[in-house]
Amino acid sequence: MTREQMIHNAAMEIMRDVGVRIHNEKAAAILKDHGIKMEGGTAFFTEEQVMHWVKKAPESFTLYARNPKYDTVIGKDHINPAATYGCAFIDDWDGNRRRGTMDDYIKCLKLVEAEDSYSINGGIMIQPGEIPEKTAAVELFYTALLHSEKAIMLPTGFKDEMELIVEAGCELFGGKDAFIEKPRMIALINTVSPLTLDERMLDCLMILAEYGQPVIVCPAAMLGATGSLSMAGTIASGAAESLAGIVLAEMIRPGTPVVFGIQSTAADMRGGITFACAAPEGTLMQGFATNMAKFYGLPSRGGGCQTDAPRINCQAGYESMLTFSSAYRHGINLIMEAGGVMDSVNATSFEKMVVDFEIIRQVKASFAPIKVNEETLNLEEIKEIGHDGSFVTADYTLENFRDLYSPHVGPRSGKGDAYFKESIDTEMERLLKKYESNKPKLDTEQREKVKAILEKSGRNLN
Repeated sequence: MTREQMIHNAAMEIMRDVGVRIHNEKAAAILKDHGIKMEGGTAFFTEEQVMHWVKKAPESFTLYARNPKYDTVIGKDHINPAATYGCAFIDDWDGNRRRGTMDDYIKCLKLVEAEDSYSINGGIMIQPGEIPEKTAAVELFYTALLHSEKAIMLPTGFKDEMELIVEAGCELFGGKDAFIEKPRMIALINTVSPLTLDERMLDCLMILAEYGQPVIVCPAAMLGATGSLSMAGTIASGAAESLAGIVLAEMIRPGTPVVFGIQSTAADMRGGITFACAAPEGTLMQGFATNMAKFYGLPSRGGGCQTDAPRINCQAGYESMLTFSSAYRHGINLIMEAGGVMDSVNATSFEKMVVDFEIIRQVKASFAPIKVNEETLNLEEIKEIGHDGSFVTADYTLENFRDLYSPHVGPRSGKGDAYFKESIDTEMERLLKKYESNKPKLDTEQREKVKAILEKSGRNLN
């Protein structure tokens, strides 16, 4: 029996015997109407029921962007990074911390828009402290539309906000039927470990599924705290949580694109319980999510460029490289938090974001297959130069030396104590200038119609 089959069998036993608590009356009613046993707000699933609905979800799907060059395939062998998510604070180079603002969110949008490694932008990359929680999702969504034409990551808010966002989506993409026809927006639906789905996330999931828009159903358990201390046990219970949400999405609209996620990691219990997001156990469990996703015929989600370091230092570098290279090697289809996160996902740093851009580029380059053909074998020059010559002035070198990877951050010839920070500042300035020279545009008429819909929230949008 494979490890995947054993994890699946354990997840099915958990869903059958322990069940998944559903804190949403509408969701509970839908499950019950489709034959799921409900007892006191807990749903109990059979393996036959789970697999019947899971098989209706696509193995992969295209997330269509406003600009078609950013259309993004989620699933199969495609690997897509998405930047920082959910951080309330901003850390500067010196380690000072403050609350995030809408200006910070806009800066984050601009940097991600200008960086070629990403085809997805938006979501809760920064939580602006000056924006009321009740309307924050609406304002973040609108701001992302103004500053990005890449594929849309949605912020998840309250039910009323999500209803306005999908209404605006219908306006933006040609009406309800056209909006439902193609995946245009994707949202993260977090579970509450152990074995619980809450009201707010379920409201968002159900609204998005009704409109055929993709959802990522994902636990973030901590070993020995909100999950079993054993990795296999936590993966099994996390699979049960993810599958419960996926089943509900397929009941609402069969064929709804979904992503099977695991963001679980270790808990550091020495001196208090800390979410150790960059722990090796996290890379193992999130990497194994790809195995389980393939087992179910679904795309996968994990994390990368994560660090528990409170400052931009050597620890932040090696942990970020470890987590992203692991995610890339495992083939995680959607790598979230890949760019800018600090201190166990408590803060975002713009300097760290630029460093992470470099990490992503280098990891991609290091995993690229070597081209082997008559030209790249270059046998004629090798024979001509023989034992005592030099390739420095050879034709192939002079014609192709610019193809060798050259870092944007951390120049190899750097000198002085400040060279690394100077290279970060130079790269950040380059990206912001690149953004300003080619700003995304939202049609004025469309903008006003979308704005009018979103202002039903009671929030005046600029």
